[in-house]
Formats: sequence, C-alpha cells, structure tokens
Amino acid sequence: MDTPLRLRGGGLKLDTSTVNLAGALYHAGFGISLYAMPDSFTPSGMAPVKYTEDIEGPVGKFAHSGFGAMMLAMGSGVLLDTENEGFTKILAIAMTLFCPILAKNAMPDAPGMKVRMWRAQALMHVPFTALMVWKAFFKKD
Repeated sequence: MDTPLRLRGGGLKLDTSTVNLAGALYHAGFGISLYAMPDSFTPSGMAPVKYTEDIEGPVGKFAHSGFGAMMLAMGSGVLLDTENEGFTKILAIAMTLFCPILAKNAMPDAPGMKVRMWRAQALMHVPFTALMVWKAFFKKD
C-alpha cells in the first residue's frame, strides 16, 4: 500500500485474520439464527429478511437447523484461530459450493423461494466468495 494512503488510514486490509473474521461473522450470523429458530428466515420467522416459504414439519426443521449448525460451526471454528489459512480455504470452498444453490434459488421459477431476496443475497455472496477464493488459493502474502 502507498505510504501516504496508509498514513491517512486508507486502504483495504485483506490479511488472513480480517477475511477469516468477515467469513466467521457471515456464517455464524446466519448459522445461529437457523440453529436456534429453523424458521427464522421464513414469513412466520422473526428475521426481517425472508428467503423461503414456511418450512414444513420435522424434516424442514431438521434441514434448516442442521444447515444452521454447520454454518455456526464454520464461523465458530475460525474464531479459535483467526490466522489459520485452512479456515480461509474451508470458508472459500463452502461459499463456492453454495453459489449454484443460490443461483437456482434466484431463478424466476424457484418453488418456495423468495426470488428477489436470493438475488439481493447474490449481490453480496458472489463477490465475497470471489474474495475468499482469491485469498485462500491465489493471494500469496
């Protein structure tokens, strides 16, 4: 980074601990909500954003709370060692694997999905995924 810019406090910090913390907050935020209340992001849930129609029965609750548990685990694991590049790679892979699911949910004919919300989520998730993949697999400090 250019010295004058650094002296003014400018610049984007992309070290391992910063991107890991951002990934931890992203995953744990959604994860804790889904784990505690599987219907958090449905019309009957308490979250202000809605991604799906209401979940149905014990299978729906299991799927949402299980997904929340995995997201919470990924976010929490990073907090144990924010400098761990392995966590950066895990987050990058998980986020990449979620992109096709997100794309499918954003299609006009996606049953049971709040398509506009998924499209808005894609505007944040896809660039964040690209950053995580770049940091995990291409950026050499």
